[in-house]
Amino acid sequence: MDSPNQSVLKSSLFPLLFLWAMWLVFYFDTHYVLNLHQYGLKPRTLQGLMGILTMPLLHGDFGHIFSNTLPLLILGTLLFYFYKDIALKVFLIIYFSCGVLVWLMASMGQHILPVHIGASGIVYGLAGFLFISGIVRKHKALFGVSLIVTFLYGTVIWGIFPTEFQQAIFFTDKNNISWEGHLAGFLTGVTLAYVYRRTGIQQPVYSWDLNNDEDVDESNPYWMQTETTEPNVPKNTTDNDVVKNTSDNPYTVTYTFVPKNNNGQNNPVD
Repeated sequence: MDSPNQSVLKSSLFPLLFLWAMWLVFYFDTHYVLNLHQYGLKPRTLQGLMGILTMPLLHGDFGHIFSNTLPLLILGTLLFYFYKDIALKVFLIIYFSCGVLVWLMASMGQHILPVHIGASGIVYGLAGFLFISGIVRKHKALFGVSLIVTFLYGTVIWGIFPTEFQQAIFFTDKNNISWEGHLAGFLTGVTLAYVYRRTGIQQPVYSWDLNNDEDVDESNPYWMQTETTEPNVPKNTTDNDVVKNTSDNPYTVTYTFVPKNNNGQNNPVD
């Protein structure tokens, strides 16, 4: 079994690999002046379809890529640590869904650059998934993750609103910010948190808390259940001495009535 430090290190491998690819692209773009931003996402154009794949890997300047690096590392590590069974699937769905939604709904006219670039949509997707998933699962540790995300990145929620709203609130020019990418990523993350709410770590459920109509995934290894076994029945007891719960609830308890001997004491149970 891995130690906590080893688990954290393993959880950070994929985020670090993604960041390595992102910084490698940025290095070649700036060092050799390749102007790779031209291959970014252009909404509703055939040429812009390539941007669905390239958008998260392209950044305009050092400040742009640096602002996405630390959130991707922190949120990505949290995702792969607490949701390792579905982490890669969630990351890839956010990656591609964000690009598809931006391609469908974004407008080029409101931005300084005619293309959308940057991995901030993934950051918003991870934040949305971790925050909502910790709430809907009602698990203490995962709820703590939600609080961490809120504390570290709670203010980024403003980034999902249109440019005009941000200018009115912050009195700054934000025409170079793709709020559509932020919104697309956040909505994808929230949706995935609901879709996968029954996969992975769950709130402990005990037999006395179950209702007959409750849908419980018994194949989930994290779901806590009580396993009943047949009690030791004395050799001198008959079937009439055993009363069983015959309700439809699969979690039944078997009661065995042990008759007393002539001395008024209970017979020993084997």
